Amino acid sequence: MLAPDLTTVRAFLQSQYDARVDAVTLIGAGMFSHAYTFGVDGRAYVMRINSWREDFQKDQFASKHFSDALPIPHVVFIAQFDETHFCCVTERCDGRTLKDNNNIDDLPIVPNLFDTLDEIHRIDVSQSHGWGLADASGNGRFGSWAESLLALYNQKFDYDWTAIQLQPFFDKGLFDEFFQEMKRLVSYCPPERYLIHRDYGFDNVVADGSRVTGVLDWAEFGYGDFLYDVAYLDHFSQHIPYGDLWYARAKLRGIDVPNFQARMQCYMLCNGLHDMAIAATLGRERSYIRGRERTRSVLLPTRRAPTDWT
Repeated sequence: MLAPDLTTVRAFLQSQYDARVDAVTLIGAGMFSHAYTFGVDGRAYVMRINSWREDFQKDQFASKHFSDALPIPHVVFIAQFDETHFCCVTERCDGRTLKDNNNIDDLPIVPNLFDTLDEIHRIDVSQSHGWGLADASGNGRFGSWAESLLALYNQKFDYDWTAIQLQPFFDKGLFDEFFQEMKRLVSYCPPERYLIHRDYGFDNVVADGSRVTGVLDWAEFGYGDFLYDVAYLDHFSQHIPYGDLWYARAKLRGIDVPNFQARMQCYMLCNGLHDMAIAATLGRERSYIRGRERTRSVLLPTRRAPTDWT
């Protein structure tokens, strides 16, 4: 989607929220949404615009049910922005996103990043049911964790596998090889159900110094193995070996993690397969190649985890 211009966004906010809205600025443009910051009487807010109301409804669900334990920004309102788009206004968190911190010089944030992830995984999920990606009511869409992984389901992309295979850069043999290895590794994944963010880090975590100040964008949250969130961080990181650091931290705390490597590989393959399928669907060859090579690297010999992380 093209980013709505600032004049349009300001006029919408002034008519639908508060006539005093000022300082409207575009702060982010992703694959699915655009984000703007604005002020009202000295207070800062963020408005995001995309095509899926359910994404924002899940933010509202998370704010209502999980914010006692987590720094989740309050949802001010959700509304129809135009004929094909919706918007969500939240309070703005202090700090900057982890994407801006994703540098080896910013390792001080990692301990609190993991502590916050622990808080997510400690939340009681007994009032919900189902596995994998949750719906707007907070229930998982699948009958088991394994089923949710092997479905390669994405609510934003109805994968047309015939069309994907027609892309000249798409390697079906390699994709099938990755999928079969993921399928083999699923047997190592425990049937223990945790709340998982499924998109934790990067653009969706805000930090101020060494402290997490906001966990954003709950559109992908669901239920499954807590290591999925660690694998997501590790798979998409360019500089920081999150998996090694998390494992070393667990060892120092005397936490036993059965089949750690197999589970991590399974979930990183799952993320890689989605990454490749989305890139092929959109016809983005360079993104596909990056995703393919990262996914291929998952199957290389394992790095030894550092022993000096505290």
